[in-house]
Amino acid sequence: MNISPDTIDQEKQNKPTLIVRDLSPFVAPELVYATLMRRGVFKWLAVRQQLIRLKDEWRREITAAQAEIKAAKQDGCVGELQYARGKLAALIQCREAVRRLCHSPRWQVQTNDSAAAEWMREKENNNWRGEELTMDTEKETT
Repeated sequence: MNISPDTIDQEKQNKPTLIVRDLSPFVAPELVYATLMRRGVFKWLAVRQQLIRLKDEWRREITAAQAEIKAAKQDGCVGELQYARGKLAALIQCREAVRRLCHSPRWQVQTNDSAAAEWMREKENNNWRGEELTMDTEKETT
């Protein structure tokens, strides 16, 4: 298993079952699922999925706001035009912020976990390749 900033995007992600499969040679699946639930991993993977859906919903709302602007211009409704322009600007700003989060690099760690941050720095500095690990992360289990 190779893992580095250059290869991290080639790995499957965003499913607790992938983590369970990675650890199944070493830890009982029930324990891994329970730990992931207890530590909030299930929640944050679900939140990530919901953020992606929200970003897509905002894209549809942006299209609708653009149509509202066009209609308000044609009808000469200044108040409606100003409202639609403000709505469009707010939607675009929110969508871009969520999009930046969804497209942020996978090779990162939260700022309040110093042990994980140190692990990452060590792997970056040593060009870690992970050969000492023998798990097959892509193997299907039934």
